[in-house]
Amino acid sequence: MNWITNFLVKLDRLLNHTMRWIALTCFIALLLILSGVVFVRFVPVASFGWSDEIVEWAFAWMVFMGAAALWRDNEHFRVKWLENQLKDKTAGKALGLIVEILSIFFIMTMAYYGLKLTMRAHDRSPILELPRHLWYLCIPVAGGIMTGYSIRNLVGYFNREKADLSSSDT
Repeated sequence: MNWITNFLVKLDRLLNHTMRWIALTCFIALLLILSGVVFVRFVPVASFGWSDEIVEWAFAWMVFMGAAALWRDNEHFRVKWLENQLKDKTAGKALGLIVEILSIFFIMTMAYYGLKLTMRAHDRSPILELPRHLWYLCIPVAGGIMTGYSIRNLVGYFNREKADLSSSDT
């Protein structure tokens, strides 16, 4: 079992670095391209007609890979008022379990329909003539990653519960 754990830890680290690298690279590309577009509006030295396609692609990948990276560490935005009110109570543990199960359902639904959208996209972008499914592929990829991390959280929840029950028996 030790080699499986080591493999999963290494895979998790690689996935974390990859997601953050993709999000950061897309952000920098957006910054440079949009700055160039603004500059060219005032100083018309070149044409940036192709930039819309890259901006759309980079924004989609930045958002979905960034969301998956935040999901990994539970750093995404959430209102914790009710969670804090019910902390260390049975209702709080039940709420955490329900939220995690609903999250898995939502993310799997998003990934499923994102995959359907990706599979149906057969057209090409008008200027760069890139396959349009490259724009949508980030949805099922991020959804799959987020589902995996939600399942990890759910398994961790049950392991904590089992540990809590065994420590209360002693």
